[in-house]
Amino acid sequence: MDAQTFFRKLDRIQEIPTLPTVALKVNKMLQDYDTSIKTLSKTIEKDQAMVSKILRLVNSAFYGFQSRINNIPHAVTILGFNTVRNAVISVSIIDTFSEKGAFEGFNVTDFWKHSVAVAVTSRYLAEKTRLAIPDESFVAGLLHDVGKVVLAQHFKEFFGQVWESMHKDDLSFYEAEKKLLPANHAQIGAHLAKRWHLPAGLIDAMRYHHAVRKTAYNLNLLISVHVADIIVNNYKIDPESESDFSVTHPEAVKLMAAELETVSDWFPNVSTEIESACDFFLEEGE
Repeated sequence: MDAQTFFRKLDRIQEIPTLPTVALKVNKMLQDYDTSIKTLSKTIEKDQAMVSKILRLVNSAFYGFQSRINNIPHAVTILGFNTVRNAVISVSIIDTFSEKGAFEGFNVTDFWKHSVAVAVTSRYLAEKTRLAIPDESFVAGLLHDVGKVVLAQHFKEFFGQVWESMHKDDLSFYEAEKKLLPANHAQIGAHLAKRWHLPAGLIDAMRYHHAVRKTAYNLNLLISVHVADIIVNNYKIDPESESDFSVTHPEAVKLMAAELETVSDWFPNVSTEIESACDFFLEEGE
């Protein structure tokens, strides 16, 4: 099966979730510069479960506001359109792709813990370097691996081949799927993001987070996710051992040399933020 055939098959699978209606509408509305706070708020308020989650998110330690935000118009005014859009997408994606019963051995909760860790680290790097917008970096980090869930739930034979090769040949997931599959998880995730009409910079950050392309729509956003993923993977393997950043793209090394050199100094504090974010985003899926 070639890549074109694979994606045609992917597009025919009815069970693959789409974003909730409110997330799709909010994303579309924010492409229109004439959208008002009132119109946007009314759209979100039609989904009371979403309202509850957004208000809990904006009042959590994750954003750190001193005064309490009690309604969606206030949240939009304080946070801005794009941040609210990103918050809606974040809670929607985790809800949508937290289905149990995927490939045996693939733990969806562990998957999301890694994704949240990359999201928080990517946001930190964006804040520190001012190369990208922090909340956009968070969403890109959160979504970067979503193609893995699609493989695990809907292409179990392919996923099984990759899983076996990972353990048998001591390869990373990405190395194994490049060897075995017509399309890798980064391409699959980007394909879905394009179907969901997500921003081009976010799509490219998903598509190229393993293989950085200097022609990406938003190179700095891509680099924040690329570096965050490498850092999180290093600390997941052995927090005490010396980090191996050899797979980091030269452009990323150039732009984030200081952050890579001092990672052992700042990452422990970010790890605390990661735990807090996991408590918030994953508590309902536990």
